[in-house]
Amino acid sequence: MRILLMSIAALSLAGLLSAGVAAHADDDGDDTDGHTLDAAQEAVSRGTIKPFAELREIVRQRFKGDIVRVEPRRKHGRFLYKFKVLSPEGQLVEIEMDAASGTILEVENE
Repeated sequence: MRILLMSIAALSLAGLLSAGVAAHADDDGDDTDGHTLDAAQEAVSRGTIKPFAELREIVRQRFKGDIVRVEPRRKHGRFLYKFKVLSPEGQLVEIEMDAASGTILEVENE
């Protein structure tokens, strides 16, 4: 069972990295540099945050355009994703999402 959960988490993270999206960990003081992705993978395996593929689908359904960048973050112990979407009109839209609930917290340049 543990191997299955680890595989699911690895596939979720692999989906993030292979989706043609640039990803990097952002340190907001809660994580040491480079540990956000590892911590996110562990949180997915524990079921405390949603898999990246599910979060990406929420963004794709609500916003037209191409996801050009994703920044996983930990802020005050909370996992967030910042999606950058290039709209068909050429405008860059930034979406901040709670990784546990999939709730969109903030949208800039909509």
